[in-house]
Amino acid sequence: MADGIYAALSGAVAHYTSLETTAQNLANIDTTGYRAVTPVFHEVLAAEGNDRTVRFAAVRRSAVDLTPGALRETGGSLDVAFGQSSFLAVETPAGERYTRAGSLKIAPDGTLTTQRGHVVLGDGGPIRVDTELGAQVSAQGEVSSGGKSVGFLRVVSFEDPGQMTYEGQGLLQAMPEAGTARPSTDPVEVGKIEESNASTVRAMTDLMAASRMFEAMEQAIGAFSQIDRRLVTTVPKFGG
Repeated sequence: MADGIYAALSGAVAHYTSLETTAQNLANIDTTGYRAVTPVFHEVLAAEGNDRTVRFAAVRRSAVDLTPGALRETGGSLDVAFGQSSFLAVETPAGERYTRAGSLKIAPDGTLTTQRGHVVLGDGGPIRVDTELGAQVSAQGEVSSGGKSVGFLRVVSFEDPGQMTYEGQGLLQAMPEAGTARPSTDPVEVGKIEESNASTVRAMTDLMAASRMFEAMEQAIGAFSQIDRRLVTTVPKFGG
């Protein structure tokens, strides 16, 4: 079988992943605090006999676009926007995760959560407030309820935030390469939320480009398949 078919197949798989990523960005155009993701391709070299090397394409990871989204003023006392490289820590079943979706709410039991229900972490664990008195957040990230401080938002930053990966539902996971989460010194902006930084125009452009490349890889696979079929049907005749 021609080696090229494997290279073309790897390219098709890589560009299919790119299509999925772009579709994800399009689906989150209106998601608060969403950071667009971009697939990072790399070349894999596979050694063959007779000192031959076959090159394959693969997706190493999905990189998070750190460009900040536009801020929208809401006036809400529990709506907060964070510094460009800062993230709010939340509690999930999979462990601590991070988000830039700063539109918060109070659960029936007084726990402060994101709009998707993820528990907001403070300097001492989950933050709980008086449901009757409500809550407010200061520019320093201090949460108060009825004039009494109940904790500080756990807002963190990383040495290399580009090494974070998107998990869905507005959540990011910090890979080991991102470094240790450390308290952010950036103030929070109260009464504002960050909109998605995903661009409809860019996403549509990327979608068309990935679609064309995927189709090109499909055509290449078909061409190599025809070559293999001809070899199978003709070579035996010459050897017979």
